[in-house]
Amino acid sequence: MSNIFDLKAPELYRCQVYRYFNGLSRLYVGVFKPYQSVPAFYFLFSDVGYFEGPVNWQGADFDIAPDEECIDLMLRCGMIGEAILTFPNAYASITETARLYRARTQNIPVQIIASSVTMLNEIPDNI
Repeated sequence: MSNIFDLKAPELYRCQVYRYFNGLSRLYVGVFKPYQSVPAFYFLFSDVGYFEGPVNWQGADFDIAPDEECIDLMLRCGMIGEAILTFPNAYASITETARLYRARTQNIPVQIIASSVTMLNEIPDNI
């Protein structure tokens, strides 16, 4: 597992779900430095299909799970059906556009299935 954002000491950051736009399936997560009340930056998850975790957590150490774990979670939560398993490597097209992002936290792991994530210094005013 590697930190996809190359943050130094990612365990020191605090994350908070900032906004979720259902129509656009966009999830903004504010990322705070220790003892700060304003986010240092944001993570924008696009095309979100699944979120599991608290709305606030300690740690910004995100990685991308192997494709098999993403497919397994998609099956368990009903995002895809078992018929996909009857075709060898059929899920390759799914995992090209859906990834399982995981944050290691002190307590409850955070899991997000989305097409991509971007680090932003600020979020647009018009959202």
